[in-house]
Amino acid sequence: MKLHLRERFSTHEGMHALIKKKGSINPTMVLGLILALVLTYLIAIPVVMLITESVRVHSIDVSYFQQEEGAFTLRYFQRALVSRVSSVLFLSPLMNTLVIATCITLCTTIVGYILAWIITRTDIRLKRIFATLAVVPFMLPSWSYAAAWITLFKNRKQAGAPGILEVMGFTIPDYLAYGPLPIIICLTMHYFPLAFLMFGNAFQRIDSQMEESAQILGANKLQTAIHILLPVMKPAIMSTILLTFARTVGTFGTPYTLGRPVRFNTLSTSLYFTYQSGEPGVMAVIALAMLIIGALLVALDVYVLREYKRYVTMGGKGQMSRPFTLGPMQIPMNLLVGCFLFVVIVLPLSILALSTFMVTPGWFVKDNFTLQFWFAEETRVREAVPGLLRDPTLLSVAWTSIKVAGIGALICGTLGTLVGYAVVRLQQYRLSKYLRHLSFLPYLVPGIGFGAAYLVLFATGRGPIPALYGTLLLMILAMSVMYLPLTTRSSISSMAQMGAEPEEAAMILGAGWFTRMFKIVIPIQKRSLFSGILLAFIQGMKELSLVIMLAVPGLEVLTTLSIRYTDNALMQMSNGVILIIAFVTFLLTAVSQRLTKTSLAQGIGG
Repeated sequence: MKLHLRERFSTHEGMHALIKKKGSINPTMVLGLILALVLTYLIAIPVVMLITESVRVHSIDVSYFQQEEGAFTLRYFQRALVSRVSSVLFLSPLMNTLVIATCITLCTTIVGYILAWIITRTDIRLKRIFATLAVVPFMLPSWSYAAAWITLFKNRKQAGAPGILEVMGFTIPDYLAYGPLPIIICLTMHYFPLAFLMFGNAFQRIDSQMEESAQILGANKLQTAIHILLPVMKPAIMSTILLTFARTVGTFGTPYTLGRPVRFNTLSTSLYFTYQSGEPGVMAVIALAMLIIGALLVALDVYVLREYKRYVTMGGKGQMSRPFTLGPMQIPMNLLVGCFLFVVIVLPLSILALSTFMVTPGWFVKDNFTLQFWFAEETRVREAVPGLLRDPTLLSVAWTSIKVAGIGALICGTLGTLVGYAVVRLQQYRLSKYLRHLSFLPYLVPGIGFGAAYLVLFATGRGPIPALYGTLLLMILAMSVMYLPLTTRSSISSMAQMGAEPEEAAMILGAGWFTRMFKIVIPIQKRSLFSGILLAFIQGMKELSLVIMLAVPGLEVLTTLSIRYTDNALMQMSNGVILIIAFVTFLLTAVSQRLTKTSLAQGIGG
């Protein structure tokens, strides 16, 4: 009898049969249907609404268009694509976005590839330290490098105190202070850890015997790198290119900080400016264009990964990883990597920190150093502006950030775990595929585009759902859904590894669905759940592109507060807020790594 039961419950079909026998309702199916309804409303409908907003007349344009509100129109597309202002609104920002995204992707791929090769494939010293430091830039807010850059290179074209170099007597040209060049440099410094992680993990799986065999057959190191390493690294290279390109398209803080003084707009900043100027129809067109770019990139990624098996380099016999001997170049290589990491980590943070203690950055005299930007009841540079740690607004905004990121992360982690459970346990149903694809949809939409979609859906009440614009709940909902792809993918992978056997044993003993979830599934998945919640919380604390569309006066978070200080030419205050965000992010990352005994760079350089 026991053998019969074991054979019967060895598959998902057997598990499903037992559920059907014990009752007519399948709790997992009910869960899947509820999740499908909730995610359809929170993910699919906002995207559909964004599309419809681009082809319907808005109330603000009724008299100008001489059409009824809600009537079909293509005039927003016409204004964005072929009008006299189309170049300013859409065409130039589109071209600027594609150009800087291409350059950033190229630079990021090269830097990440070289650094990953040095740390994983050579006998360089301090591997673990270098590998850990290499992921630090990605923990910082994306525009923190832009803030450091503007503090160092700012010239008098922008209001407020000049940059450090100009105060020291250097003349800084506009092309170096603002525009595409500094945007490319700053975002390369922020995004290269993505490439490093992907290439580092890929290099770890490559058997060094292939390189050694090629060299025995007469190939030199350059030929080996081109004909052996590059082909087998193709999947990692393509994934890095597509992921970096997609993230660059949606980034807002850096193009806003460095592009606005010279009117260099990207799609993200153009979308924000059209929203600020009261053009919801054109805003929807720009957001739709960003959605299409994201969809094309993901489709290309799926196509590329279909060929992944052609590049498998690990077989059943194990692998060898014999490091390349640097010889006399070991010390210079250590110095080179150390200097690079100093430039991308220590130098920017030092510039930001130093600026918060100087009235005029770059003027190194005793009277110029001050603590007023942190502790004064009223700073000398601007009346009625207290120091950060004396400002009650900072505490309120910080608490709002923690609430939005914290509650959003809890919802995100819980939803991700439930979706992962439903996807794995309902594999024989189409509902599983629907949930898998739907939960991944937020990845297609850049943050500022997703914020625009939520703005459209919740700006007015619809049926039993009230208008949520300007409320904390709207921010929380948007945050919890934005990072759902991260937690869902992690949960699906973890659930698939767990298997159905523990639940099957509990079912034989008569345990109900809720008992199995709370006594078996959640305890087994607690590490994955905890990691997902912390990752979403850390990302939420430094999120700007999403919340910039949803923040209103009286409802700000730390990231929007930093941008507001920038707009008011209070760079010291803005830099101080960035340092607070960085400190919280580092602290949370350290705690999460200690509790889960993992790290982003785990295994790389080991």
